[in-house]
Formats: sequence, structure tokens, C-alpha cells
Amino acid sequence: MRVPKPILERRRSIRLEAALPFKIGAQGYEQEAATLNISAHGAMCLIEKDVPLMTKLSMAVTVSLPQTKSSSFSKRNIHVTGVVVRKEKDEATGQFRVAIFFSEISALDQEALNQYLQSRLQK
Repeated sequence: MRVPKPILERRRSIRLEAALPFKIGAQGYEQEAATLNISAHGAMCLIEKDVPLMTKLSMAVTVSLPQTKSSSFSKRNIHVTGVVVRKEKDEATGQFRVAIFFSEISALDQEALNQYLQSRLQK
């Protein structure tokens, strides 16, 4: 019998805790929410409305990227299409914790997301 690897070792990329504001849209509705954590391939989010599993979502996540010529930061919206792969209801608040796999992201937005994650790892 095969023994599965621990969950942390099965992930393709590091997941960072980060409360990033974003807008999510799917099947005729839009809502604002925040991430609980994020990686290069997905995010765990806290949202108000229930979203069915395997729902395709459009997201715009705002990140702060370090400037190369100074120590200041610039805001950047990263646009992704994702799929709800896991969800659970928080009984205390009535909100939903939703895991979203990023199924479509442009090369430029992926580069910006990677840059954000690397800058956070260096802190």
C-alpha cells in the first residue's frame, strides 16, 4: 500500500498567509472578499455567498509589488480565472472558506504574482 506524502509536500508551490482584497465574479453575481492565503497556483478565500464546487470564477486580486529603483511599493491588479475545488462553511460567521485553483492566468500576471510571493518570502 502506498503512503501519501504529507500535505505540505504535495503542494506545487509555497502558500503564504495574506489578506488580499479581491473581486470575484461568477454566473451573474459579483462580490468583494479577501484571501486567507495565496500561492502561485491558487488561493483560500473567505466569501459571503455560497459558491458550488467546480464553479469557474473570474478574480482580480490586488497586490503590492516592490519598486526596483526605490523602496516604495506599487499596487497591481492580477486577473485570474479559477475553479472552486474545496469549500467549507464557517458556522460562527456564516461565511464560506473557498479554495480556488488558478486555471487561467496570463504570463505577465503570473510573473507579478510570483514577484509578490518572493517579496513576501524575503521579509
